[in-house]
Amino acid sequence: MNMSYKKCGLNGRTSLMHTPHTAVRFRPAVYRLNLAAIAAFIGLMFAGASIVTGQESAGAPAAEEVPGCKLLTPSSYGFDLEVARPEASPWEAVATRDESGEETVARVHVKVGDDYIVMLPNGQLVARRAADVAPTDQKFSPASAEEIAAEIIRGPWANFKYRKSKHYVFIYNTTEAFADVTRTILESMFNGVEGHVKNMGIDVESPSVPLVVLMFNREAQFQAFRTMPPGVVAYYNMVSNHVVLHEESRLAGARPDLARGQLLSTIAHEGAHQILHNIGVQQRLSLWPMWLSEGIAEYFAPTSFGKRFRWKGAGVINDLRMFELETYLQSKVIEGFNGDTISKVVAARQLNSTGYATAWAITHFLAKKRKRDFADYVRLVSRLGPLQGMASHGDSIPENLEHFASFFTDDVVELEREMVDYLTRQKYTSPVIDYIHYVGMVEFPVDGKPKRHACFFHTREKVEQWREVVLSHLDRGQRDQAVWDIKQFPNRADASQFIRRFIN
Repeated sequence: MNMSYKKCGLNGRTSLMHTPHTAVRFRPAVYRLNLAAIAAFIGLMFAGASIVTGQESAGAPAAEEVPGCKLLTPSSYGFDLEVARPEASPWEAVATRDESGEETVARVHVKVGDDYIVMLPNGQLVARRAADVAPTDQKFSPASAEEIAAEIIRGPWANFKYRKSKHYVFIYNTTEAFADVTRTILESMFNGVEGHVKNMGIDVESPSVPLVVLMFNREAQFQAFRTMPPGVVAYYNMVSNHVVLHEESRLAGARPDLARGQLLSTIAHEGAHQILHNIGVQQRLSLWPMWLSEGIAEYFAPTSFGKRFRWKGAGVINDLRMFELETYLQSKVIEGFNGDTISKVVAARQLNSTGYATAWAITHFLAKKRKRDFADYVRLVSRLGPLQGMASHGDSIPENLEHFASFFTDDVVELEREMVDYLTRQKYTSPVIDYIHYVGMVEFPVDGKPKRHACFFHTREKVEQWREVVLSHLDRGQRDQAVWDIKQFPNRADASQFIRRFIN
């Protein structure tokens, strides 16, 4: 039989998904695992958690530094201060008291009306009324790693250990092996992210204080420290300036390699947020457009899978995100392009799991193919100061799309086409390459001749979704005559080989 055949694949490779950045007053970045997805696929699918951002100050005039930005309420970050326009302080440092009541010198982070948000020597941001601060000739002196560790490791934390590195202090009761790999990933990331940002022509500064990472062995200990939604394994708290995480994984028994890889990728994502908030790229308490905030963290956070977990480097293809986008990319070839993929994510106030992956895709594409424009855009949003940012009471923020169009293009249909074409040509490694894959096949007539589409996926559910996309783009006669089949293979290589044989 003379048949034409179209293969929809991603260069024979494969996305796995992290999850979100959720705000619990202090707006941490978090990842959430959808454990129910394991029943359909042992290789992990990640649910999209909502993002709750700072609230817009009612009636406050827009900040002039960045067109379209709003002022955020101090209460949205947990500060009991009146709503007022943030402004520069006449003092760089003030005398006040720390959380234990001891006299200290704090650095002014932002002045809010007559009151202040200041940074204590340990890096924590706290609110202080005007009566509780006084000008001082003393200079702000950050706490050392040893001082921070001594402040934390006491009472119920007395059995914790600490390590320090060039930029970090790690407080942990995890295994030594886990502490080792976390330290290696984050420290190598710091230099890589800093260097990459400098190469973009963006000014950076050294962190004011050591970067703290709190590491719990058990999820129960992590939850006791601060209650988080089930499945959260890590977050960055921009008020305390801590990354908080736990080593334990609910998925370790089913897929220890993927569970550990996902966890370390999550740590890298949260580490990227912490680095960017401490080298002057993103100001603490500022609110970037969601697509950029999460997309750039993923851009800086790709980690490898397999026997040797490591940070792959800033701007390298993110295997997890490519895996997550697999169905989308294969479907787009059939569906065509309407620009919604970019416009909806760019304007979104919140992102679901696919939105996070798409935010990475947009960021990666622009950073690689529109380098100058992307660097200019990051420089613009980096001017957002504390309590300034992109906020909305609805689901969409039109200003984000307007800014995007002014820097890149308002032809999002063509940009979407270019992005998909670019991504489908990238090679990457599937985290589930050695596990069961399914080949879906649909045959239908075109001008009296049979035509076939086929793709491989990691779950039957994904095959069914792809099949529905194909059928939805056929006319009624083609759908009535369409023949559908599915085959299972023990790994991705066998599935790909079957497709090649079928083509020949």
